[in-house]
Amino acid sequence: MTLRSVPTLALASCLLTLLACSATPESSGRGRGGDGGGTGAPVNPGTGGGGIQVIPMGSVDPSDTREVPIRKQSCDAANNCTCLRLALLGTLDSAANQKDTRPFIEWLNGNSGGSATVTMVSTKPTVDAAFLSQYDILLVANVNAWSFSAGEKAAVETWVRETGGGIVALTGFTSVQEEPAASSQLIQFAGLSFTPPETARNGESMPVYYKGGSTNLKNCLWWTGNAMPGITTPLKFQPQIGSLEKLTYGLDYVGAFIGWSVQAPASAAVVATDPTTGSNMVVAHEVDGTGRILAFGDEWVIFANLWEPQGNPGNMQQDQYNPCWQPAAGNAAGFFHSVQTLYQTKQFWYDAINWVAPPNECNFIVDDPDVIVIPR
Repeated sequence: MTLRSVPTLALASCLLTLLACSATPESSGRGRGGDGGGTGAPVNPGTGGGGIQVIPMGSVDPSDTREVPIRKQSCDAANNCTCLRLALLGTLDSAANQKDTRPFIEWLNGNSGGSATVTMVSTKPTVDAAFLSQYDILLVANVNAWSFSAGEKAAVETWVRETGGGIVALTGFTSVQEEPAASSQLIQFAGLSFTPPETARNGESMPVYYKGGSTNLKNCLWWTGNAMPGITTPLKFQPQIGSLEKLTYGLDYVGAFIGWSVQAPASAAVVATDPTTGSNMVVAHEVDGTGRILAFGDEWVIFANLWEPQGNPGNMQQDQYNPCWQPAAGNAAGFFHSVQTLYQTKQFWYDAINWVAPPNECNFIVDDPDVIVIPR
């Protein structure tokens, strides 16, 4: 995936300027499906029994039966190709003490093999049909200082319902009482909103397990030089089935701290809750069998301290008496548990983008050892 910024449409605060191409959506008849799976006939035959299946490169996921335009791969003269065009809408600024978003930006700017391009939109544009036609997915970050008109909200609703546009919405950047309403502006039409009270605040004592194990490894997040991951609440993702299966593929835990709960309609799928309050923290909703929205009640999923280990393990002992030490097994070297092994932040983003994406020929991929890629 490449991250680019655009000098037109009054977009400023550029992160990086890269040549990227735009794919023009082309229509193809598709059966409509809801949150639990499609009911119409797909273009290509599926497995019939559900489950992740191998998808040939250049083919559309046969389990995605939505009746929306299929995004075709398009290449420019320099052979830069893409199917999916993402807009990172808003800023990444946060009131958190440690708010380094470098790994998030570099990952979005990294290795998708041309399956997606990302544009940073950090100055509010006019969100109308012309603007939205340039994108397939909106990543809505800190838009708390932005006010969207009724016409702009209606344009987003039309874009989701009629073209299959996807949205990933975050919140928790400012942790002030006005934030939930501000963060909800572009998803309210679907019955989704961020609401008080604050959530994911008191999860320091909540356990974290490794790959279904029975040993609580929460203390392994407290590395010398960066104790911040230790204060987070671990959100346990519940494996989903049907069309939602790719949303939790290879995903176990993600950390959060001082976010907002998600209010959702009964037809939406609650994927993760706050273990201390029971409030909804991650909700997925497919709107009328077309566009998809994922609402995540926090912003720490973009911070460096939840992406990669920093500092040193609190206990450097490499033996059976240190639960944070994972001994070598076969060809795999031993390692100390950290946010990299206990929180699957990169996997979350890979899965989230895959799920909200409209049907496309590129089938979003990431070349990253920390990401378990859906078989293609």
